[in-house]
Amino acid sequence: MRIQPELWYNDEIMSAHKLASLLAILCGLCLAFGVGYASYPLVNSLGKPATAEALATTTDPENMDIYWQAWQILERDFYGRKPVGVKRIYGAIQGLVNAYDDPYTVFVEPQPHELDADNLRGSFGGIGAQIERTTDGFVLHPIPDQPADQAGVLDNDLILLIDDKEVTPEMSDNEVEALVRGEVGTKVALVVRRQGDTPGSATELTIHVVLTEIQTASVEWRMLDDNVDTAQIGYIKHTIFSERSPAEMKRAIQELKAAGAKEFIWDLRGNPGGLVDSAVQTADLWLDGGLVLIEERADGTEKRFEAARGDESKNAPLVLIVDGASASASEIVAGAIQDNERATLVGVKTFGKGSVQLVHELNDQSSLHVTNAQWFTPNRHQISGQGLTPDVIVQPEEDPLAQAIAELQK
Repeated sequence: MRIQPELWYNDEIMSAHKLASLLAILCGLCLAFGVGYASYPLVNSLGKPATAEALATTTDPENMDIYWQAWQILERDFYGRKPVGVKRIYGAIQGLVNAYDDPYTVFVEPQPHELDADNLRGSFGGIGAQIERTTDGFVLHPIPDQPADQAGVLDNDLILLIDDKEVTPEMSDNEVEALVRGEVGTKVALVVRRQGDTPGSATELTIHVVLTEIQTASVEWRMLDDNVDTAQIGYIKHTIFSERSPAEMKRAIQELKAAGAKEFIWDLRGNPGGLVDSAVQTADLWLDGGLVLIEERADGTEKRFEAARGDESKNAPLVLIVDGASASASEIVAGAIQDNERATLVGVKTFGKGSVQLVHELNDQSSLHVTNAQWFTPNRHQISGQGLTPDVIVQPEEDPLAQAIAELQK
């Protein structure tokens, strides 16, 4: 079993994030996916894994006879198609986890857990094509010069089989996506239906695609526009705190400064969170020392995260934009920036997810996310259930970006 710290989001945030762009993720995010998949720099250890040996020798604290009695009765008496064994086991684990009544303590089955991990790494082995659900089924949109395109996949090819597994309209987007991901260098066989030039002239083709590393950016940046009043503003859109975020943010600041940026807008709207340490390192780029985060753990200990000296932007004017879908790691950053009086927060109250999860990877690559800590802003403001209140509240009819620009021009 493997254990990693995470700070992530739930289903509600995922839905908001999908509407805005894409929850993954915390696949139930309640999947708290913000999974820690690196070492500090990208991982702070919150505890030690419960080893298989330790679990095997642990005395059963409860009498499990009643569980097996129920299992045997269902096996004997149920009329209808019985679930396969692994589905019963997963169902039992889900029921156990639900008894803890915590939206961020969740069990994640292997397939969505793998996709969550990919999102947080910021890279995965893939075919280089977007998959779209249509009324006819799932179709492919190959990205130019990526493996699918190079292998001969054409836009709107309908997927029939992936490695001999039938792709049906009843499958989820995640199920189909997982079938075209894997280890870099391996092959996936796609059977597609291609519409011809005339009705009834469709053909079926088998195309072999070699998986390559696909990198997914978490930060995008540009100069705001050419308007004389805003030409010196660098705009940074941040969608998730992945392993790649600190390096991407550093590059964004450097390239925008080289392009003439003297002021910055950092847009965290719809950002559902991600890795704790990624958030701390990214905030560190904008702070010249100071406290970033206070973490209170289940065992009563406390950890304080400090920013190093040196602001990558040289203390350039900064405004952060947040909304109700800015959560978790986004709130770490926004809270640190706000409490250190480094920037003005513009928008509406944030989501209010201020807990940290330990992610235990189980033997079959499923995972158990267990809430292990709560975090607080430098001024000890509790985020869980409360969120952050921006310095400048934007009304529903107002444009947050315009308000952010106005703050910089004061």
